[in-house]
Amino acid sequence: MGYPTVTYKEEGMREGMQIEDASIPVEDKVRLLDALSETGLKHIVVGSFVSPRYTPQMAEIDDVMARFTPKPGVRYTALALNERGRERAQQYSPPLDTGENSTYRPILRCHMCDVFARRNTNRSQAQEMADWEQIVSTAKALGATEAGIGTNASWGSNFVGKFSNADRMDIFERQHAMWDEAEIPVTAVSLGDPMSWCMPHEVKSQLMEIKSHWPDIRDFT
Repeated sequence: MGYPTVTYKEEGMREGMQIEDASIPVEDKVRLLDALSETGLKHIVVGSFVSPRYTPQMAEIDDVMARFTPKPGVRYTALALNERGRERAQQYSPPLDTGENSTYRPILRCHMCDVFARRNTNRSQAQEMADWEQIVSTAKALGATEAGIGTNASWGSNFVGKFSNADRMDIFERQHAMWDEAEIPVTAVSLGDPMSWCMPHEVKSQLMEIKSHWPDIRDFT
């Protein structure tokens, strides 16, 4: 039996850049992305296809995509919060892995906390969930052979407090059921924790419950 593996997903170009000054030149962003590509990383998030009104640091994402040098063997992805963002990202596939690539694995996700969802993405939890049907439909049209489920602010929120395993499993059950109906196997789960509410024993408990409930899930992020 092989040992589990860990894949490091580099978020500096997205999560890191979002807290920096919006005036950083495109040349510097391209140079950073090219340098990251040479480090041996296998997965790099290049940025977000979102409104520059809310995230001005991503206003030049198209220029960055057009000018950086993709490295063979590196998977490049980007965040897109709605259909318009996904359409913009699709223009750069490949090298961007957006859906038509063989590694494509669509995911249904939402924030556990509606307050944080609105502050983080300017969209409600209900709006995130409303997107699920379209995501599943697109995945079927693109011939996806596996899919994922996921939550953000998974263990708790500074605005409303802690969430339980049962809270998370309720969301996962709803997501999994939609993939089941589409006859696309679920092989991955994502648990975001941007406000650092998780504890090691709680993470272990949740992962064990997920694995027991859905043995086919093999990738945890």
